[in-house]
Amino acid sequence: MSTAIVTHKDCILHDTGINHPESKERLIAINKTLKEFKSQKIKWFEGEKIEPKYFYTVHSKNYFKDIKNKSPKEDFFRIDADTVLSKYSIEAALKATGSVCKAIDIIFEGKFKNAFCPIRPPGHHAEPERAMGFCFFNNVAIGANYAKLKYKVKKCAVIDFDVHHGNGTQKMFWDNPDMFYASTHQEGIFPGTGFKEETGVNNNIVNVPLPAGTDSLLFKKSYEDIIIPNLKRFSPDIIFISAGFDAHVDDPLADFRLTKDDFYWITKVLNNFATKHCKGKLISCLEGGYNIKALSESCLEHVKGLIL
Repeated sequence: MSTAIVTHKDCILHDTGINHPESKERLIAINKTLKEFKSQKIKWFEGEKIEPKYFYTVHSKNYFKDIKNKSPKEDFFRIDADTVLSKYSIEAALKATGSVCKAIDIIFEGKFKNAFCPIRPPGHHAEPERAMGFCFFNNVAIGANYAKLKYKVKKCAVIDFDVHHGNGTQKMFWDNPDMFYASTHQEGIFPGTGFKEETGVNNNIVNVPLPAGTDSLLFKKSYEDIIIPNLKRFSPDIIFISAGFDAHVDDPLADFRLTKDDFYWITKVLNNFATKHCKGKLISCLEGGYNIKALSESCLEHVKGLIL
C-alpha cells in the first residue's frame, strides 16, 4: 500500500443551503470518482474525533464555545455572507479535522507513506478566533500541530495551491520558525492577503501571488523557481498540502487556467520531495474546488500523483 484515503460520512451532512458553492455534492462526487478508481495501492479509512487538547493548539476554548453556541438546531446561522452553520456543521467539521489526524496516525504507523483527506468543510481560511471563507476549523494547521505534539515532529511544512490564499494557516504559523507555509494564489481576490512581502518570523512564509489568467507555465515556474527551493532550505520532516482545486480553468470562483494535469504535476513534485527529504511523509487535505466535474477529475489526478 502507498496511499491512504481518510474521510468520514458526516462530512457530507454539513448543509450550506441552496446554490452555495461549498455543497455536499462536491464530496459525493469526489468519493464516487475515487472509489471507481480500482487501484491496489490505496485503502480507505474513516476518520475519528480528536482529543480537545490538539484542537486547542490553534483555536481557543472560547472560540469553539462561540461556534457551538451559534450552531442552530434547525435552519441556518450565517457567520458571514459565505460561511454558514447548520445543524450538523460542527459534527462535520470535527470529523474533518479528525480525519486529518487519523491520516497522520496511519502514516506514522508506517504502512502508508502518504494520505489524502477528502473532507469538508474546508479549513485554510479559519483563523484562531474567526470563521470565514466557508471554514470553521483549520484542518491542516491542527494536523501539523498534532504531528508535532503526538509524534515529536520538529518541522512541518504546508504547501497551499488553492487559488485563494490561506490566511488562517499563515496567521497560525507566522511566529513559529518550525512551521513553514507557502502559497500560490490569485492576487486581488478573497481574502485579500498573501502579498509576497508577508514573510513571517524567519522567512518561514512564502507567498507567490499570481495574476488572473495564470496558466500551467507560470504555475510550474512559481514552484520550481521559488517555492521548492525555499521548502528545501526549510528542510521539513513532514509535508501537508492544502489541496484546493479552484485554480482549474472551469472553476466559477476565480480566474486561473490550470487543468487536471497541472494538479497531477504539482502532486508528483511534492510527493517526490517528500520521498527524498521526509521519508515519504505527506498528508493532503481538501480545500476548495467548486466545479463538480473539474473537482472530481482533479482529485483523481491528485491521488494518482500520490501513488508511489
